[in-house]
Amino acid sequence: MSIIAIDLGGTRIKAGLIKDGQVENLTIKEISTNEGLSDYLPVLHALIADLHLRDQSATGIGIGFPGLVDTDKNTVIDTSGKYNDAPGIDLVGWARDEFGLNLKIENDARLACLGEWKYGAGKGYDNMVMCTLGTGIGSSAIIDGKILRGRHFQAGILGGHSIIEYRASQEVCSCGKYGCVESLASNWAVRKMARQHPLFLTSSLSRGEKIDLASIFEKSEQGDELSVLLRDHCMSVWSVGLVNLIHAYDPEVVVVGGGIMHAKEIVLPYFEEQIKKRVWCPSGVPELRSADYPDSAALLGATQLFE
Repeated sequence: MSIIAIDLGGTRIKAGLIKDGQVENLTIKEISTNEGLSDYLPVLHALIADLHLRDQSATGIGIGFPGLVDTDKNTVIDTSGKYNDAPGIDLVGWARDEFGLNLKIENDARLACLGEWKYGAGKGYDNMVMCTLGTGIGSSAIIDGKILRGRHFQAGILGGHSIIEYRASQEVCSCGKYGCVESLASNWAVRKMARQHPLFLTSSLSRGEKIDLASIFEKSEQGDELSVLLRDHCMSVWSVGLVNLIHAYDPEVVVVGGGIMHAKEIVLPYFEEQIKKRVWCPSGVPELRSADYPDSAALLGATQLFE
């Protein structure tokens, strides 16, 4: 069986054919989600048409979406500043009319969790938590071998919106609230923090084309003072978020994914140290692993929507 998988990210759209647990013909499009999903339907159409032409035996289209998704109706319930018109778009009807294919949609962090559970770092575990660090911060949980969704499809995926700074009242998060993990340590958050910092004008960040987590980690290795401060701040915030996930879901293994895990030699040892210091786990601290597929787990997870 093969399917066409789409991952609608905050800054990139990824597409590929999934066959036998492998991603084939991976394509990545850089985007700006200031626009609505309707504006990107031509892009999705071109990506899907190309993949369908390559494999006309594909049985369906699986989409990972960065928001709340009703997986019974295959519709978007709500968004957090990304593709805000998506709840009003009939993607199932669109796919059927344009390609004659069945379309299924799920939250992108859940798909990443399913992908790592089925094929990657979470394989063989019945209780797993995954956290993805990047444009935003996502989470998901598998409990007793089943993906956690909840009555309103919110269960497990709001780890990035756990409130760890209750006094915050100025930097509003993408969810519209204050003090969330994402509002303190995501790509969009650190960009704003960097530009407002007194060290910005003397920092090499001010002379770069892009300010994001990747550039902050890169320049911190070069000794840039502001980058070091921002990197350490983010790792502290993320580690608290991971501790909260461990306390909430009691996993055997915690898998951390997203683009930031290209710096796993820096991030993972810090997380391990902080988790050991902060968690209350009398039965033992869960294993911490880097995602085997930091860039494509959600694509791989889309296969589980059709099984």
